[in-house]
Order: sequence, then C-alpha cells, then structure tokens
Amino acid sequence: METKDKVQAETLLNHLFRGSQLDGVQFGVSPGPFRLSFFHYKNTDVEDAQLFLNIESKWCLLSSNVKQYPSKEDEIEDLSEEENYLQIIRMRRQVVEKIELVDEHAPHLLIRFENEYSLFINGYHDEFECWQAGIDGDSELVIALPGKDLAIWTPDHITE
Repeated sequence: METKDKVQAETLLNHLFRGSQLDGVQFGVSPGPFRLSFFHYKNTDVEDAQLFLNIESKWCLLSSNVKQYPSKEDEIEDLSEEENYLQIIRMRRQVVEKIELVDEHAPHLLIRFENEYSLFINGYHDEFECWQAGIDGDSELVIALPGKDLAIWTPDHITE
C-alpha cells in the first residue's frame, strides 16, 4: 500500500463516514461475509446517501486503550456467527469518530466510535478482497484488494 493511497483512502472514508451512525446489518450468503449500513442522522433535512461497509475478512471489536492491532487474521479470535452479530448489535447507533488504516503495509481498517470502541477489520488476504466501503450505488468507494493494495474511486477518478 502506497502512502499516497493510504492518505487518499483515509481522507475519503473520513469525509463519508465521520459523524454517521452504525445503522444496520445485512447477513451474508454464508456465515463469514456481511454488510453494515451507516447513516447521518444529524442532518435529517437532507437526503444523505446510505453508506455501506462489506466485511469479507476476520474482524474484532477493540477497546480504545488497545494500542497494538492484529497484523494478520490468525491473531483475531474465532467467534461463532451469533457472537459476531451480537457484538455488532451492541454497537448499533454508535457514531463514527474517525477512520484509519492502521498498518503501513496492509490496509487494515479501524473505525473508531464515540463510545471508545473500535471496529478492526483485517485488510490482508492473498486471494480475496477483505472489505469495501463507500456510498451505496455511487462512485465513492474504497476496496482492500487481494495482496496489500487499495482501489479508490472518487468523482475525480471518473473524469480522468
């Protein structure tokens, strides 16, 4: 992952998600992948786009006092499907404070919430995308690609 891509992805994701609330979960075809929805409830006069985060990799919730993050999927505890969904349900309506890519080599995603918990999503796999985040049905999107790269779509990229 190049530094310029990291900065561009963090800037876009913070622009989109900061201040939004975790709004819902859509179950995947199998126990692993699922989709989270986020929405900006504070600006109810404007029709804001639905934001999404597809998770196709291992993830975990961390408290704010954790300073070291998992560097690979094997370091994330295996939980049952029900335990994973219960963790997400406990985070409903929590407000996104900040989004970071916390590894200089792989696009591990960290979403910090105002309740001092963070959602950590592994960003490295040899063969599969680990996560996708952006506006539903729109051109603003960030994807953790197989390997250690990012794909970033913004309106500027469409016209290039």
